[in-house]
Amino acid sequence: MTLLQDLAQSISGVQTRRSTLYFLQDTGSTSADLRAALNLKYKRDHGFVVEEVTTGGVPGVLCHGVIGRHRPPDWAAAVGTLTGRKPPVENRTSACALLLPIDRDVFALTFGMGHLLLEQSRISPGFGFNFVLRAVQPDAIRQVTHSLMDARGRTDRSSAAQGQHIRAFPIEEYGEVVSRLVGMIGQTELTISRSRRRTVQVAGTDSLKIHLGAAPADLIQDLREIRSITSRQSPAPDFEAVARVRPLKPGDSRRTTLEKKLDDLLGAGKDAGRLAVAVPAACLDQEDGAMSYRVKVGSRRQLFPSLDVSDVLGLLEEVPPGARLAALKDGYVQMYSDEEGGAPISGQVGAHKWLAAEIPLGSSRYFHHEGRWFEIGDRYLNGVRSEVEALLAAPAGITLFDWTSVFKEEKDYNEEARKYGYVCLDRKLIRTAQHPYGIEAADLVSRDGTLVHVKRADSSAPLSHLFAQGRVSADALRFDSEARVEFVRRVREQDPSHPISDDFVPSKVVYAISLKSGKRLTTENLFTFSQMALLQAARSLRAQGIEVAVVDIPTVVAQPVC
Repeated sequence: MTLLQDLAQSISGVQTRRSTLYFLQDTGSTSADLRAALNLKYKRDHGFVVEEVTTGGVPGVLCHGVIGRHRPPDWAAAVGTLTGRKPPVENRTSACALLLPIDRDVFALTFGMGHLLLEQSRISPGFGFNFVLRAVQPDAIRQVTHSLMDARGRTDRSSAAQGQHIRAFPIEEYGEVVSRLVGMIGQTELTISRSRRRTVQVAGTDSLKIHLGAAPADLIQDLREIRSITSRQSPAPDFEAVARVRPLKPGDSRRTTLEKKLDDLLGAGKDAGRLAVAVPAACLDQEDGAMSYRVKVGSRRQLFPSLDVSDVLGLLEEVPPGARLAALKDGYVQMYSDEEGGAPISGQVGAHKWLAAEIPLGSSRYFHHEGRWFEIGDRYLNGVRSEVEALLAAPAGITLFDWTSVFKEEKDYNEEARKYGYVCLDRKLIRTAQHPYGIEAADLVSRDGTLVHVKRADSSAPLSHLFAQGRVSADALRFDSEARVEFVRRVREQDPSHPISDDFVPSKVVYAISLKSGKRLTTENLFTFSQMALLQAARSLRAQGIEVAVVDIPTVVAQPVC
């Protein structure tokens, strides 16, 4: 807190402190209930103290201690090897959590690394986010964290130095879940509203970062006000687009079926493109500093330098059907700031919260994200399908031939396309300073310069890559002169008669797709992941003035020659 803030508060006579607050689920109000919501491994392994306290007349439980006492940091040995002198230092990480029952609810106020002390299964998901949706001014948003609902599991964070309207942030209309919001709170009955005339910033994920009353009575009043705000039926109208992907409640009967389907998917042996690793919002602040990840599933525990979906699935190979999802829930992923896994920077977050998945059920689609289930609403899904159907129905302006059994691989089909006047650039990578590992500008190039990206697919994962490939190559050819020069050279090398100009820039991109199932390319035969990835690519390309089209390549069994 700055000197000016301290002065302002002393003048007003009201003290507040920036705090981190959690709402605990499935937790009673007795001392035994509150203790059961703590991760008691810190009491057992590190000598943490757990004691009964009273705050503002409310009996609660306080847990506090120091992690890593008398333990040198992992770099001390390296310094000793390099210099012959081992610094006499040690890591000491303090942590504290105060659990307070308010009426029938339980809140946890954490200090330092206090979030490590909470039993993760007790943390109510989305509590802070739900508060922000109902208390923050829609035109005073500072930061938005949003995740693509596709097989890449990509998460982006968009920031504005000055608050701006939620609509000004680059959130995809379709295909994204907003998991974290930071903004300026409006007028409330909170202590902070009495202590300052200006609005203050709050951040919401599972936790809520907010100024709370420093005096016991003020803190208790603030907790009651926060519960009152989160109990409101609907968020502010301007946040409806952000909240249109609906979470299923814990008691929803559909969850049992969805979790069984997810358990089956975890043991399918072949990733159908509907699973991905996605960093939970609660771990995003520490993720940049993560040097290793420890994953525990069942009796198996392994340290990885980075985390991929195959790493998690590999630890499930020996888990029997019906127990896979439960094994992930009982297991965890924890991040460390060192390669040896000795310095934790996150809590042991349930391994299931690190997996994103899409599950079809009936006529709807459901998305598993951070351990929660979301239903993609009918209006949302209908909007996606409507736009994709328009893309599929629009004339592409190019002619391609059927995919027969003669073509064993994509390269065989692309080579055949030479006979139809196309330049084949399949697997001919363009490397530049910006793309040192190379990009594939296109599989085929038509006489008029249309870039054609071809994919033989049976799942959403390769299609998501295909759509991303179209975006990346178009960006490179428009804005990277080195890529453009190399592309023109490659085209002329393959076909000296091609009329491509030295100043070529793409004006049209075509995605040509053949489904291995033999089915036609329709919204019914494409994962929702794929449809959303296609719309994201199409909108990005069109924003650059590039026409986008999709071609369905029919699969035909070649007839024997008599």
